[in-house]
Amino acid sequence: EKLLTVLIQTSPLPSHPSTALLEALFRSFDRVDGLKEAHIIILADGCECEEETSSTENFKHGTVSPETRANYKQHLQLLQEKIVNRQAPFQPLKNGTIQLVKLPYRHGSARAIAAAFNMQPSIISTPYILIGQHDNFFVRDVAYLASLLRYMEDESWLQCVHFPSTATLNYVTKVKRRYQLDISKCCVGYNGGSFIPLVFWYGRTHLARSSYYTDFILTQCPN
Repeated sequence: EKLLTVLIQTSPLPSHPSTALLEALFRSFDRVDGLKEAHIIILADGCECEEETSSTENFKHGTVSPETRANYKQHLQLLQEKIVNRQAPFQPLKNGTIQLVKLPYRHGSARAIAAAFNMQPSIISTPYILIGQHDNFFVRDVAYLASLLRYMEDESWLQCVHFPSTATLNYVTKVKRRYQLDISKCCVGYNGGSFIPLVFWYGRTHLARSSYYTDFILTQCPN
C-alpha cells in the first residue's frame, strides 16, 4: 500500500508549450530516494482569458491572452502524451504512477489543493502528501525520505515538514535577528540534524499528513 502522493501544481507560463520546466523538475526527483515510486499528480490549474494581447497578462493571477491560453492547452496535450508514452523523465519506478489532472477554471494555489482533495472519485488516498510547485527543484540528494515517513508514522506530533530552501537557510539566526524570537529551544533532533519550527508558512515543497490538510489547513481556506 502506498504511503505517499506527490502533488505538483502548474499553471500557464511564458515558456509554454514547452515541457522543459516540468522535465527539469522530474529529473530532480531522481535525487530523492523512492519519490518516483509514489503516486505523482500534476495538478494543472485553469486560467482566465480576458485580454486580446499579452501586454497586460498577469501570470500570477491566471489572466492570460488567447495566445498564451492556446500555448498552455498545447503544453498540457504534449505533457499528457509524454506521460502516457512514459517518455523520460516521466517514468515512474516500481509501482509508481504519474497522472495529469486538469482543473476547468482558475483556482489559485490554495483552492487548487482543496479541489484536489475534494475530487470524486478521490485522487488522494494516501496518508501522506508531498506538495510542490512546478519550479521548485530538488538541488541536493535526499536519502532520508523513507526514514522520515517512518518517523512520522511513530511521532504523531509531527504534522508537516518543509524541505530547506533559500528562505530558511540559517533560519534560527534569521528569526532571532528579525523578530527577536528564540526558536532554538523548540528544535527537535533528527537524523544528525533537527526539525526547526517555522514562524511563517512558506510556499515551498513540503511533506505533510493528508489529515493535516483535510482537518486543519483546508478548514482555514475561505470559500
